[in-house]
Amino acid sequence: MQQVADETAQQGFVREALENFAVLLDDTDFTPHLHLMGVGRLHFTRRRQLLLEWRGLYVALWRLALSRSFPQDADAMLEAFSATYRAAHADKQTAQMLERAAQYWDMMRITRESDFNEVARHFCSFCQLDEKRTRSLHLKLVLIIRKAYTDIFRRLI
Repeated sequence: MQQVADETAQQGFVREALENFAVLLDDTDFTPHLHLMGVGRLHFTRRRQLLLEWRGLYVALWRLALSRSFPQDADAMLEAFSATYRAAHADKQTAQMLERAAQYWDMMRITRESDFNEVARHFCSFCQLDEKRTRSLHLKLVLIIRKAYTDIFRRLI
């Protein structure tokens, strides 16, 4: 009987974690990130593309936080989130965002939370900047990504 109660409590916790992240993802304002990368409101195509990238990165960062807190359940939780989110947002952009999330997760799979340089370099590749500004942007993006990961990790539970 205790085992059934524990499983029910765990399922409730998992459902709450999924719902919390869906709300966090939908409520996150990526405007400062885009502004830092030189993308304003009138850059419609780049803005749409980079919003997709940032949302995908946030899902991958959430997956990273899950692997740290719930190593056995992280994959199942991500699959459940993906299925639920895809059902609630049945459009091409959601499918692309979830695909990008898998690609970002692959980038971070080895270094985990210790190094976000590869992801930051990837984001720098979307900008046409000189070397000095690229290095500056790279450092700022590493810090932004680390802060985003920390915020997601704190809100996980």
